[in-house]
Amino acid sequence: MGRWLTVALVVGLASPIASAADLTDAALRAYEAHFEAVRQAFVARATAAPDNRTERDASRANRGVVQPGSGDGILSIADSLVHHWRGEIFLPGVTLDRVIAISQAYADYPRIFKPVRAVTVLPPAGDALNVRFRMKASGGGLSATLDVRSRIRWVRVDERRAYVVTSSEEIREVANAGGSAERLLPEGHDSGYLWRAASMTSYVAGNGGVWMVMETVGLSRPFPPLLGWVIEPVVRRVGRGSVGDSMQEFAQALSARGSKLAP
Repeated sequence: MGRWLTVALVVGLASPIASAADLTDAALRAYEAHFEAVRQAFVARATAAPDNRTERDASRANRGVVQPGSGDGILSIADSLVHHWRGEIFLPGVTLDRVIAISQAYADYPRIFKPVRAVTVLPPAGDALNVRFRMKASGGGLSATLDVRSRIRWVRVDERRAYVVTSSEEIREVANAGGSAERLLPEGHDSGYLWRAASMTSYVAGNGGVWMVMETVGLSRPFPPLLGWVIEPVVRRVGRGSVGDSMQEFAQALSARGSKLAP
């Protein structure tokens, strides 16, 4: 799903910098190593035997629970920052098939998630989907538009479980979006709001609904010198809140489309 775009874009925009930034090879290597470790751990959890959660657990997670995915949610790596958050929500009265159907309805994302302005489904590559998202978000007094081409791979583990891993193949910042002078900035040579991004979401049916666990990982430029101590708490608060908002948007989409009915 495209929820990870919401999180990574907003936390990147929270830095009040409009000057250009460059994605370095060191930053890219560090991000790829971190993401691969996170991905492997996620897949191990998503394919393990489901735990026995109670109705009390479902009640607690009904409105969404968000926590840092690594450290305190923001990691400083080579020439950049990694933003890693994990959210969980219980979706009552729905079937796993219904949840997957809504999750895979990418053309409807502009009506579900606020930052998504347009979606183009591209030809698939093997067992993976290719989808281009046009995103627009604002924060810290700035706004930006990005074109994000994503690789999406779904796995149905069994009748109760499924998961999806989405990773960016290309992210391009759009200058003068919507105008006659619209153009794509060179990849990795832009404002540095979002250089790489990924999301991993697992779904487990149980307790009369579906448990959804989402992890988001984004790579952005570092905080500006001397201002990091001011900006970091804001970015962390916005990142946590964005995950919760995105889960609620998805839950509302399920409810609005008669989620209590089988697909």
